[in-house]
Amino acid sequence: MSRDKIKVVRVTTTEFELSDGRVYQHPIELEKDEVPTPEEFQEYCDHWKTFISSS
Repeated sequence: MSRDKIKVVRVTTTEFELSDGRVYQHPIELEKDEVPTPEEFQEYCDHWKTFISSS
């Protein structure tokens, strides 16, 4: 699977999971009403990937 095609498939208050099976902890636990959908979280990831890549 290409690195560019990896997507967020699950987001909880404590972690998120990518389509390749990797699971990452959030730096801080989210409140239940703050948990974004996988699609919303994907937008954050895409933004930061572009931002970091352009630095």
